[in-house]
Amino acid sequence: MNPSPPVKAHSLDTFGIFSHLTPQQRTQIEQIGIIRHYNEGEIVFYEGDESRYFHFLIEGEVSIFKTTASTETILIHRFRSPSLIAEAATLKHIPYPASCESLQSSIILKISSEPFLKLLQNDPSLSIAIISSLTQKISTLELSLKRYSAPNAIAKVARLIREDRNTFQRLKGIDIARLIGITPETLSRMIKKLKSEGVISISKTNEVNLLLPEELNRYCG
Repeated sequence: MNPSPPVKAHSLDTFGIFSHLTPQQRTQIEQIGIIRHYNEGEIVFYEGDESRYFHFLIEGEVSIFKTTASTETILIHRFRSPSLIAEAATLKHIPYPASCESLQSSIILKISSEPFLKLLQNDPSLSIAIISSLTQKISTLELSLKRYSAPNAIAKVARLIREDRNTFQRLKGIDIARLIGITPETLSRMIKKLKSEGVISISKTNEVNLLLPEELNRYCG
């Protein structure tokens, strides 16, 4: 983890929740915030760490994951900038329930929780923005749970195609497989099956075209 330029060197407008702040409020953010640069593969925080900061992902992409007793890594979700990370734990003053890893060169604005919570109390619009972020996270987790709880591999792949076809253009096969809890080989077989049955087609740029929506829904379960 390497230090980056001071907060004021980065536009707080990256996050819509900061766009309405007065110059005085922006100064307060600068005083209680720290900019950190993370290289690919660096850990932002570990599961069980004390949640003393709000993390605002300004640039880059991170993954949130848990490690089981058998040291198996379970990917919960990937977040791209701009995004709030693990704000629920910080709001509840509980240890982080999962770990966070930088997937590429990333810049994160870390804001001390106590002074930021005071800002929330004095600015209802900030509070509403945090609530909105939490609501989106709940929806994201619900989708992840649905994919993991799918009865078989073909259902997992079908649900991902139905919910977010752009994933196949954004991520590599190994990352997609990890996202839905199957092996890359199984992912390849399921994609081949859906293509051979005419349910989908895939372009040279990995754009997934849905040809038979009803058949895909049948596979989703």
